[in-house]
This record gives sequence, structure tokens and C-alpha cells, in this order.
Amino acid sequence: MNRWLVEFDVRMAAEQYVSRRWDPSARAQYLLRQDILWPLSVDTHVWPSVFSFRDVKRPDMESYSTIEIDLAAGSGADFLRLDTVRAYYDAHTALAPGGVFVAVELLSEKDAEGDVIFYMLPGDIQCGVQLEQTIPDRLPAGSTLLGYDVADAGKISGLSNCEYTEDEINQLTPVWTPRLNSFGLLDTVENAVEFRHGCDERVPEHAPFWIYALWRLPIS
Repeated sequence: MNRWLVEFDVRMAAEQYVSRRWDPSARAQYLLRQDILWPLSVDTHVWPSVFSFRDVKRPDMESYSTIEIDLAAGSGADFLRLDTVRAYYDAHTALAPGGVFVAVELLSEKDAEGDVIFYMLPGDIQCGVQLEQTIPDRLPAGSTLLGYDVADAGKISGLSNCEYTEDEINQLTPVWTPRLNSFGLLDTVENAVEFRHGCDERVPEHAPFWIYALWRLPIS
């Protein structure tokens, strides 16, 4: 299994959003383990970033993020550079106290061709996941694995952001609840591979799905 470090971010502290974002209705629709106190994900609709982009806000999605970045003005955090992310957050900490520094790794059996992982969509449409250089290019010492997520190329989580039907909840919960950790993430790469195959079948409009490792960085 190949692994690439693809992103740094600062995600919101639980007390800043969980009670609003994860009410009983949302839990029933999107979580296989509805008792998870703090659902985590690479998907920022599941676990919001403290940063939001002024120019790309979606009016249909409520934003819990409080540090606004003006892309047109060239300001904001470069998610490929940990030092830049930290400097921008440190300058605005009062807007989003308790932020959690994270890194995201992409895992795949596929090999990259240069800086691209190519894949095919139905209709013989070739697409590619762009791999960009992060600085640093390795996880900082002391990083803690939070778990594995399964999401599409745009990081929409098939684990916690693709609505389950009642039948799917009944079928999948007994199988997958024991394999989810206390954050609602998968506990092994092998389980993530199996869940990814299921997502490709269950949510074909987002396929192919990918495996991501979510890490907490030793920065406060």
C-alpha cells in the first residue's frame, strides 16, 4: 500500500460545533455508530476546518468555521506547508480556540505516475489525483493516528457523509460498528479496503473511493 502526505489543516474543537452539527437527526442519517461523541473525518463537512474560503462558500452548507481566508487577495494558509498553516492559525487563534492540527495521508494500491495517480471513470474517462509536495514531506515525530476514513477524491466521506437508508443501517451497523473506533473512524487499513469496496457499490456517483489516514499532530 502506497502512502502520500497530502494536506495539513487545523480542525475545530468539539465544543465549537458538535452539538449543532451532530444532532440526533444528522447522526441517524450519516453515522453507523450514532453514540460517537465526536465524529472525526477528513471531510470538512463532518469535522470542520477552522478556516473558510470567502470566495468558495456554499450557501446550502452552514459553515462553522470562523477564520475567513480571502483567496483573491492571496492571504491564508497554504495547506501544503505546516509552518504557514500554523502561522496563520496563531495569528487568529482567538476566533477558533482549541483548534486541532491534523495531517491527511492518501493510501492506495495504485502507483503514482510522476505526481499524479490516474484512475478511470465509467465511459473510459481518465481522471487523476494530483499529488503536491508538502513541507515537511513526512509526519512530524509524535503524530498520533486518529483512524482511517474512506472518501472520494474531493474528500467527501463515504463513512460519515453519504446518507444511509434504513435498510443500509440495519445491514451495515452489526458488521461495521465493532470495526469503528471511538471517533467513528476505521481501525485498520484492511477494514478500510473492505469498506471502500462497499462504498464504490453503495454510492457509485462518488466512486472510486480512496483510503485516507487522519493524524493528529503534536502541536497545540
